[in-house]
Amino acid sequence: MSLEYGCLVAFRILSTVFVQNGYVHPDEFFQTTEIITGDVFGVVHDRPWEFNKDAPVRSIGLLYGIFGMPLYIAKWIFKLYKIPWNPFLLMFVFRLVTCAVSFVTDYSLYKICKILKLKSNRYLLLLSSSYVIIVFGTKTFTNSLELALVSLLLWKVVDSMTVSDKVIAAENEIRNMYAYRTSITDKVVMSRKLRLLPSHHFSHCLEIGTILAVGTFNRPTFLLFAVTPIFYWVSRGFSKNDDRFVKIFNIRFIVLFLCTLPGVFAFILIDSFYFEHITENKASLVVTPLNFIKYNIKPSNLAEHGIHFRMTHAIINTPLLFNVLTLLFLGRLQFNSLIKIILNHHYHLLPNIYEVNTLMMANVIIPLFLLSIFPHQEPRFLLPLLLPIVFSTSKYFSSHYLKDLKCLLPIWCFSNIIGFIFYGYLHQAGVTPMISHLFQDIKHASNTYVIHSHTYSIPVGLLMVPQLNESLLYTNQRHIKVYDLGSSLDPDVLYDTVMNISKHITCKEELAVYFALSGPLIKQFESFGNVSSLKYTKNIFFPHLSMESLSFYFTSMIDLLYHDNNMPSYISLTELRDIFSLVLYKITIKTE
Repeated sequence: MSLEYGCLVAFRILSTVFVQNGYVHPDEFFQTTEIITGDVFGVVHDRPWEFNKDAPVRSIGLLYGIFGMPLYIAKWIFKLYKIPWNPFLLMFVFRLVTCAVSFVTDYSLYKICKILKLKSNRYLLLLSSSYVIIVFGTKTFTNSLELALVSLLLWKVVDSMTVSDKVIAAENEIRNMYAYRTSITDKVVMSRKLRLLPSHHFSHCLEIGTILAVGTFNRPTFLLFAVTPIFYWVSRGFSKNDDRFVKIFNIRFIVLFLCTLPGVFAFILIDSFYFEHITENKASLVVTPLNFIKYNIKPSNLAEHGIHFRMTHAIINTPLLFNVLTLLFLGRLQFNSLIKIILNHHYHLLPNIYEVNTLMMANVIIPLFLLSIFPHQEPRFLLPLLLPIVFSTSKYFSSHYLKDLKCLLPIWCFSNIIGFIFYGYLHQAGVTPMISHLFQDIKHASNTYVIHSHTYSIPVGLLMVPQLNESLLYTNQRHIKVYDLGSSLDPDVLYDTVMNISKHITCKEELAVYFALSGPLIKQFESFGNVSSLKYTKNIFFPHLSMESLSFYFTSMIDLLYHDNNMPSYISLTELRDIFSLVLYKITIKTE
């Protein structure tokens, strides 16, 4: 391991565990940590619709294997040493796990380079310097797990292809030698050598089958990334004139299918028990990938999550994630040369389809095309393209190419620094520090109400408020309720929400309601609060950038620049900090 790669490894670990407060997308909590935290600790949590018991579209098996087991172990250790839980420690465990999972991609790339007898240092440096692996790859997304699984699959397929090539080359050499031997003794020796060659037809079959099962139940979109490697695995080691191709192809496919079945049945049983489809009174099986596919093939269902232009992945998301690598990959395709070869009928000059380089390039193009068929398109869906696109473009970062492309390395470094700062340190970055503050502030509160507007959903499970126990109805228990006002700040709606909360409190007490709001909206809120009956204190969590408030940032900055010129500089800096912060108001109301 080189010093540069070691530094990037250390940076990934430290930034993941201690620095990154960036909140990329609600699914990083609500499809993983909220479910596991609620189950393991029995706390109030927000269980999304994907995990409804009637027709769940998400499997629970891998989540328990990746996140549940480490959390149970940490829970046992903390109990043994009497260490109290808090949101930071809870996120520390999750972040440590996802950071460890991200190195599966590094190791897979290293093994691929070793198999192909390539120096891995340049490949690993390119991979580990990408903000995609540092930020997206270490978040608790199911997409991050998908990235690791696709990387493992590519490693096993490349190894199988190499083994087949070696065995077939040795087999051809022995057959050629056999044809030129005249003595019976020599022919017998050649026959023995032929029989002693290792079998390669089902290389890594069980591992690949298991990866297929795990990947499909993690996210059924895994099949879109797996279709190319699986084709290469079943068709490797044959020439186009080999009459055994169809027969061996079919046998390999059937054997691979059989090797996938144990994992599939295991996940079906786990999900069926977890979602209570198998109980003492009934027994039915739930197949979450089928439910996922049924849900997503309906345009009306996808419309609820947002409809995007079909070229969003190709035009926006791919450059957003991989920046300059996207252009390098397009250059690697050499469209002009391919067109000339086809037009001139020089088909013998076409690249070998069964090379690893072709596999990697195909594993970018084909999944990208298949994912673009679906109208709901988010950048994180493309995370599994990271390893093949890095492998395909790493040659441009060699000293030979950098002599001519002098600006390439600075552009790559600068764009990834910007990506890391934005997604890892700014984007919705006030939410998790605010949760740590709330955790301390509501420890002794019997009723907690949290309202938020113009910010991502708050993962209430991190507050670790115990769920209500029906057998303890006459004892003091903690209550918590979260209200999401969406991306509209209507003073009347806010006031009505707070007043409706107060009406549900029957005993006479001072009621504390928390309201989280993006910084550029605080003047609008406070001007309303000053003329209403709301009394509040506030806490500032800097930095925080909410794209849901984008237009308000522009108006706030213009207001600060053009209307506050007479104010002292330190006041302007304070206001600037407030604009790029998440503000938590503690509203106090006297109930009657």
